[in-house]
Amino acid sequence: MEGNTEKIRLSFWKKILGSIRGIEHYENVLKETTGKAILYLLLISLLLGAIGSIRGSIEANNTISEFMKIYNDNCPNFELINGELSVEGSMPMVLSDDEDNYIIIDTTNSTNPDVLDSHNQGILILKDKMIQKKNQLQTQVTEFKSLQELTINKDIAYSYLPYAKIIIPFIFIVNILGYFLGGLLSSLFLALFALIINGIFKTRLKYGQLYSLSIYALTTPLIINTLLKILSIEHFNFYWLVYHTIAYVYIGLALNKLKSSQNNLEGVREMWNDKL
Repeated sequence: MEGNTEKIRLSFWKKILGSIRGIEHYENVLKETTGKAILYLLLISLLLGAIGSIRGSIEANNTISEFMKIYNDNCPNFELINGELSVEGSMPMVLSDDEDNYIIIDTTNSTNPDVLDSHNQGILILKDKMIQKKNQLQTQVTEFKSLQELTINKDIAYSYLPYAKIIIPFIFIVNILGYFLGGLLSSLFLALFALIINGIFKTRLKYGQLYSLSIYALTTPLIINTLLKILSIEHFNFYWLVYHTIAYVYIGLALNKLKSSQNNLEGVREMWNDKL
């Protein structure tokens, strides 16, 4: 059993290396079923998707941990009970005076909601409601009386903050799915391009073979995309054009190699026929 597992693992790594460096590899790909090509895409999506998610997951974990520390150190003691909020400290209390994130608390209800007019976005928290200005045209009011059956204080809220880290596994899942589904979709378009080259070179390949070829041609672009994620480099303008152009080049070279092989084979056949 272990021997079989090792063989499969090595075959997968050889396919990755062959897809990157050897045009000859693509001739072998054409001998496989489309299902095996899709399985290869799934495996490389699991590998690269997981690797590409590491940095984002670490940053998400650090951000949540940092927010928990700031909340514990700076947030005043408060309690929301029977639809009314009480906060320790002198009022009004300005938590943020940023133009785009103004936050003020006043449980004495002496602060006029007009205080938000001079800010692009902001939140005014009163004893019985919260007024959130989302933009110049939209303001949302949340009445605390709708939360009468709910009791919240600083300690209770803090105890739920660690659950925010549940987002981390989803970063991996979404990234892996993005690689796999994106690869399937990109291969569809790449295969259409390959049909044109296939007609020009007269290599007489079926669409399923060209689709398999397209999947393997995405190997290098997928690896480059993963490296950009690891290095936290943002995609530049026309990135996806460059991404697919690399795959186009692999496909073009592979079909050109296949054309040469077919011509050589036909030449050998003609030579033997002449001798006979």
